[in-house]
Amino acid sequence: MGFSDAGGGRAPAPDTARRMLAAVAHRGPDGSSWCHHRGVTFAHCALTFVDPDRARQPLRSAGGATVLVLNGEIYNHAELRRELRAEGVRLRTGSDTEVLVELYERRGMAVLERLRGMYAFALHDARTATTVLARDPMGKKPLYYTRVPDGLAFASELTALLRHPGTPRTPDPAALARYLTLQAFCAPGSAVAGVHKVRPGHYVTFSGGALTETEFWRPRLDPGPRVPVRQAATRFEELFRAAVARRVRSTERRLGVLLSGGLDSSAVAAVAQQLSPGWPVPTFSAGFADRDFDESRHARAVARHLGTEHHTVRITGRDLADVVEAEYAAADEPLADPSLLPTRIVCRAARQQVRGVLSGDGADELLLGYRYFQAERAIETLLRLMPAHRLESLLRALVRALPARSGNLPLSAALRLLARGLRAAPEHRFYLSTAPFQPGELTALLHPDARAAALSGPGPFAEISRLLDGQDGLTGVQRSQLAVFAHFLRDVILTKTDRGGMRGALEVRSPFLDLDLVEYVNSLPTALKLRRLTGKHLLRQVAADWLPKDIVHRTKLGFRAPLASLLREELRPLLLDTLAPSALRRDGLFDAQAVRRLTDDHLRGGHDTSRKLWALLAYQLWYRDLTSSSPAHLALPEETHRAP
Repeated sequence: MGFSDAGGGRAPAPDTARRMLAAVAHRGPDGSSWCHHRGVTFAHCALTFVDPDRARQPLRSAGGATVLVLNGEIYNHAELRRELRAEGVRLRTGSDTEVLVELYERRGMAVLERLRGMYAFALHDARTATTVLARDPMGKKPLYYTRVPDGLAFASELTALLRHPGTPRTPDPAALARYLTLQAFCAPGSAVAGVHKVRPGHYVTFSGGALTETEFWRPRLDPGPRVPVRQAATRFEELFRAAVARRVRSTERRLGVLLSGGLDSSAVAAVAQQLSPGWPVPTFSAGFADRDFDESRHARAVARHLGTEHHTVRITGRDLADVVEAEYAAADEPLADPSLLPTRIVCRAARQQVRGVLSGDGADELLLGYRYFQAERAIETLLRLMPAHRLESLLRALVRALPARSGNLPLSAALRLLARGLRAAPEHRFYLSTAPFQPGELTALLHPDARAAALSGPGPFAEISRLLDGQDGLTGVQRSQLAVFAHFLRDVILTKTDRGGMRGALEVRSPFLDLDLVEYVNSLPTALKLRRLTGKHLLRQVAADWLPKDIVHRTKLGFRAPLASLLREELRPLLLDTLAPSALRRDGLFDAQAVRRLTDDHLRGGHDTSRKLWALLAYQLWYRDLTSSSPAHLALPEETHRAP
């Protein structure tokens, strides 16, 4: 994090740096430091995986012209270090941060083409009086920024940025409307007007008072000719093993695995155990009393098969409610994905054993594992057999006929996708199925005083349209995949994972999102990912040698929380208090009567409106915290180290 020095009677740089550091101390408990460099103050809190003395940040280049702070890790720093040494560069430390800053001095921003890792970094180059903010291609690490009266301020979390006295604090009503459909505040926007996120695969340059954004990587589907399955599987396995190895071998500490018992995380655990130097890999799973949500028995079976050191974290409704009541209001930005709650609890338990874990994130988006992709394939076939209006009627009848059980959610959601989004663009259908609120529902939901401003901005799909621009000739399945990969994965799944882990200083690494692996899979024909109506075909071929047959061919359940019962029981008092009509009228964001109808319907056991209520509750908890606090009243933490 950092900022241009504030003047004009504002808080002095050390006080501002210390307040910002205190806001994100949970991300780096191994010490914090700050430094001043040619008009810019940089600050960093450390979570170390190597010798802390070798990883001290902020770090100046050997020549003194550039200072840099890095969040995350460059996994191929050893390879890049050898390149620098071959050029005669003498390195002072063993850290990836020094490799990055010295490579920048010699390559400029072309260094981004060589990096393999998860990262967000900021640097200031005194030679050109330029500040640069960069974020990795997948968006695994967050990076916020805003213009302040004297220049620029930036941080890994919005909570830290809000402790800078120049940061605006007014919620963005247009961003709120998009959040209610997309479940998250999607880059480049944020929940606060005037605060932005660096887009994944982009860097932002601040020089001479001007901001410039540059894209250095974009997800593209460019399928080549059909490849024999055996040949593709061999190459996929090579790249996947290399991806796991990069993440395991780049640290001096052992890593665990978040093991759900599904195919993706089980494959990660299998390779991690194969690479282990003689000790069992720690694995962690969530256990729920409700079998519709519980996968712990499958995780235990995988752990026994692989010989891992397994830990089942039993989660009750009270445990989930405690996370909401203790942390949710101040947890950066609102996120309408309730699986953040069990993710946080499992990560907290894992942190007692390890500092980092591997996860299966990204496999469903990369290899077409969601039922939504199967539904999209079915659309292409069914529309050739009957007109759209007849198909819509048939699918709605099927949805009504399904038993109202949580276990049917994946199937019923896929059918709703077909029925509700049949006439929509393929890249929009996923969101029309999963949205807490449909775009057409927002007029009645929003308070009249907020409605015009909220609905005046770009629609919820503007960023998806930008990402698909220039990618012509794609099938409906491929357009849907790009939209889900580029938005849902980055802005929802990876945000949830980073927040759930880093809230307790646990780093989560995602081998399926290794850049080399992603680019290879994106070059393959769809048939190697989605075979008939079965997703992840290539992974199933490879994992058949590692895992029990029933795990390889399991139907995906998904990592979810028992939200409906949670809101009716443990969170009922908080829900009624936070969404009380008097409070909503005071805030002026949501129509009190519309929300009251949703609340009453759910609590009385009518329709399940839990997804809608959760989106509203998450936002209102954050909004109350924002409006009840200010950077001025926050106490200063203990003195932090000032970097040389």
